[in-house]
Amino acid sequence: MRAILILLVSATTLAACASPQDRCMRQAQAELHALDAQILDAEQALARGYRVTAASEARTTLHICAWPKEPVLFCTRHTPATSAARVAVDRDVEQDNLDSLRRSRAAVAAQSIARVAQCSGA
Repeated sequence: MRAILILLVSATTLAACASPQDRCMRQAQAELHALDAQILDAEQALARGYRVTAASEARTTLHICAWPKEPVLFCTRHTPATSAARVAVDRDVEQDNLDSLRRSRAAVAAQSIARVAQCSGA
């Protein structure tokens, strides 16, 4: 826990040290990077034929617990768990979604280039 806290503090400190121009450029390209991640996800889903999603489930485990008056008792413990689930994709819908993302990427890339130019003062 302490290591995580130290890591977060140092990451925050380093982020604060970034120059205003670096922060401006990172913000200008954030939407483009997010769109690229969506395109990559859609391409991978089409190639595999399914998406991997997180499924929440409750698990009940049985363990031995000892009490002062009885020598051995069986107790249950309910714990939430997350597992990966495969969900089949409709190839036509996924291809339409991918085509739409690729079309919108061109416009977002042009906007991103303009914003980066503003950041660099050109």
